[in-house]
Amino acid sequence: MERALKETPKKRRFRSLDITRGLIVLLSVFLFHIPAGGYEYLRHARWYDITIMDYILPGFITVFGVGMAFAYHRGVNWSKLIKRTIRLIIYGLIFNMIVDWKFDLSTIRITGVLQLYGVLGLLAVIISTLVKSWRWLIPVVAFILLIHGYILFSFSQSCTDGLLQPDCNPSGIIDVAVFGAEHLYHQGTMGYDPEGIMTVIGALSNVLLGMIAGKILLEKRDKGAWKELILFGAAVLLLSYAASNFLPFNKKIWTPSFAMLTAGSVIIVFAFIHLIFDQLRNTKKTIFSWYIEAFGRNSFLIYFGKFIVYSFLARIMIDAGGEEVPFSAWLLSKIDLVTQYSQLAYAGVMLLAWSIVAITLHLKKWYVKA
Repeated sequence: MERALKETPKKRRFRSLDITRGLIVLLSVFLFHIPAGGYEYLRHARWYDITIMDYILPGFITVFGVGMAFAYHRGVNWSKLIKRTIRLIIYGLIFNMIVDWKFDLSTIRITGVLQLYGVLGLLAVIISTLVKSWRWLIPVVAFILLIHGYILFSFSQSCTDGLLQPDCNPSGIIDVAVFGAEHLYHQGTMGYDPEGIMTVIGALSNVLLGMIAGKILLEKRDKGAWKELILFGAAVLLLSYAASNFLPFNKKIWTPSFAMLTAGSVIIVFAFIHLIFDQLRNTKKTIFSWYIEAFGRNSFLIYFGKFIVYSFLARIMIDAGGEEVPFSAWLLSKIDLVTQYSQLAYAGVMLLAWSIVAITLHLKKWYVKA
């Protein structure tokens, strides 16, 4: 990520983009910090199905696509884009070592979320440069979804009950062959990599659907595009349920139904936020909307920073009555003394800490960009 610099004055931004992104990141901070035990509906689904937590990453990626439509609608600086992609991949490798607390190159995880962002950004810009019209991007996305779905569905026919399983899916073969099991998520012991090659194909649909939404908004910016965005999002949402009859919702391997469900939902939410904060221009800035924007303007820093801070807090040891315990466990035990909802309260404390960071940076107009 680039060093945080004071923002220079620019033309009016779409507040809806920052607010949507901010809501996603704020929610991710709270949900991520809920300690283990209970609240399963607030955690990632074990395999099939979908929870609110499963919307975070694809939602962030979809909004990432919307932002790219705005950023590249006048042209692409290819040198800058390639450097950014390389930078994200390198940062991703360093990020993996810090979060996993392993500094062994023989087992370093090559895949990861930052690497996923870098590759998705490059692929999406290449495709949108070749196919500039959002109307023609729709069949391109449909083709990607069909190819991805065909690969997954064909593979599933050899699995138990004709459904992909953790030990029966193409990621367990393709990613191992390309990267080596020792360089994958949990050294390949899980049977899949949630940020592997198959996920890149699936998540590319989210980025491109987000770009289509952004292009629609740019085309209709004078009259407003919230109705068109809602219709588009609803159509994608309906198709996701049709696709789930063949390949159920699954974040771990990013099935086409999952990609469309999350993208369609986020586009609809974005449409309403666009209506409220961009089209109804008499809407005053409130403390709450400003607070959400603070998270949105530094979304990359907060989204990825929380993993690093979590890793450190889990390894800083505190003396607790003669016993060494991680700082995070010590803090949870103290909170447990004052409330029976200690897990939610702990997540609230961490959200408060990140809120202070977000607000401080927003007040100073310091923003960290990928």
